[in-house]
Amino acid sequence: MDRCHPTRGFRRSVPVLLVAALTLSGCAAGGQGTASQPLESAVNDSRGSEDPPASQTPGPSPQAGTASISGAVPVQSAELGSTEKAPAPVRVVYPGIDAEIPVLAHGVSDDGQMDIPDDAAEAAWYQYGRAPADDTGTTVIAAHAGSTHTPVGPLYLLHEAQPGEEITVEDESGEEFLYEVTEVEQQDKDDLDFTPYFARDGEHFLVLITCGGQWNPDRSSYNDNIIVTATPAD
Repeated sequence: MDRCHPTRGFRRSVPVLLVAALTLSGCAAGGQGTASQPLESAVNDSRGSEDPPASQTPGPSPQAGTASISGAVPVQSAELGSTEKAPAPVRVVYPGIDAEIPVLAHGVSDDGQMDIPDDAAEAAWYQYGRAPADDTGTTVIAAHAGSTHTPVGPLYLLHEAQPGEEITVEDESGEEFLYEVTEVEQQDKDDLDFTPYFARDGEHFLVLITCGGQWNPDRSSYNDNIIVTATPAD
């Protein structure tokens, strides 16, 4: 099964962050919302609009092999450090796209790829990156736009995010962190450089990632990645 994740190069045993590629799997187009409700209806119900989002073109119904999106990510090194890690994020709430999604800490799968939940109803936090309570670097959270179990995931409409909208991230200690969207990008996965999104130093950001754009039947995936960057709200 294809996966939506940063691929090969992550190593659990060394204090170096090696990012080689991001492939978000299970980003099945989800040609049906439920057994009785088409995708278009499911999407419209979530935002109250009459037309399906123009920039998110639904594909066929999820098949046994789910869709994927990917983008080139050059290698970047950073010391993981020996200090106690900040609490992991457990929930994201984004009222602007009517989204609430649980977040699970994920690392690296046996094949060296970032592990992402198969179900679009759950998101993955890259646990070798930064947490919301950290003062530096990016907190990276990724989820599928849709999957076999959840054809229209909570982040399906991430491409409709608008600068200025607020996102709340709750960590496992119960503390909530408020972010404000500063940038919304839709980039061809073949051309995307993920290096800035996995920084462990510099200013602190929240980065949400899913798949989107046109469905490409030849590659059984969406053509683009949707990336929302947010900064801590004042």
